Amino acid sequence: MSLPDLVSKQYQLEVLTEYYLMQCVVEPFGMLMSYLDSPDRTNILIKNVTMIGLGVDSKVDLIKIKELWVQRNEILAIRVAEEDLQGAVQKLPALEKLRVFMPRFVLQGTLTHGEDTRLGDMFEVMKGTWAAMMDAQVFPHTAMKAQVFRNTPFMLVNKNRIRFYEAITG
Repeated sequence: MSLPDLVSKQYQLEVLTEYYLMQCVVEPFGMLMSYLDSPDRTNILIKNVTMIGLGVDSKVDLIKIKELWVQRNEILAIRVAEEDLQGAVQKLPALEKLRVFMPRFVLQGTLTHGEDTRLGDMFEVMKGTWAAMMDAQVFPHTAMKAQVFRNTPFMLVNKNRIRFYEAITG
């Protein structure tokens, strides 16, 4: 009996942390979302990293790194092409436009949740680390020396880094 061939694929990501923006590649075996959300993993290996410090007071200019391990709890959001997640993000029937406050950034966009889930419970009942945000906008709290993506059709938000959030009407 032979084992099936393990296939890896490269995915282009933009990883946003409190202090850095990283453009990189991740190359998991299997599905991207399974790799990012594995309960057995606290670090994520990213490759071919271009990293820049965000704050105007940052001494970090553009740095290129071949391989970098990043603790998942340091990541605020990941910009990724939705099709790269291969349907792994469940879109529930109710849509909620939210303003989400995180360290150094406010994110605004649409999330889905179950029809019976109250706004205050939506992140409590979601499994895993990541919440999918569609039609998202990113607003820094403070002056930035580097350009952070402003609008994106889709991104993953680390729900464990959300400080508070509110519904947006209209």
